[in-house]
Amino acid sequence: MNEFRITAIHEAAHAVAAIRAGLIFKHVTAIPDEYEETDGALHWSDLHASGHLEVSPELLAVVLLAGPCAEARATNREVDEVFSDEEALDDREAITGLMLNADDFLKASTEALALIERDWPLIVRIADELMEVDELGYEEVEALVARSAN
Repeated sequence: MNEFRITAIHEAAHAVAAIRAGLIFKHVTAIPDEYEETDGALHWSDLHASGHLEVSPELLAVVLLAGPCAEARATNREVDEVFSDEEALDDREAITGLMLNADDFLKASTEALALIERDWPLIVRIADELMEVDELGYEEVEALVARSAN
């Protein structure tokens, strides 16, 4: 599996988890950004990024963990191995900033893994879309999620 496909799956999982958590983002992309030093990214809305919108750390942890969990599934690797890679540095730093206790981290990890299992076909579908376009807006991803429920 090529790196672009892995990134698309990783970012698609973040996007699906965000929508399932009721969080709004601007867009998601699997295109590398040399300036930001990212392989791809979920870009939060201005309201979320400003910190004015209060989001539970546990909910945000599920969103952050969904990417590495999906990547692990796609590459047949262990989640902790993927999570310790250099590519997961931003996710690790964001999780650390949430200051979760061990029980809350374990609960978020369990929820992220369950989400990946339940929504795997949807994640793959969104990853396929991300490989065709530069980015998908929130509304586009939300529509794909809504269609998957039918």
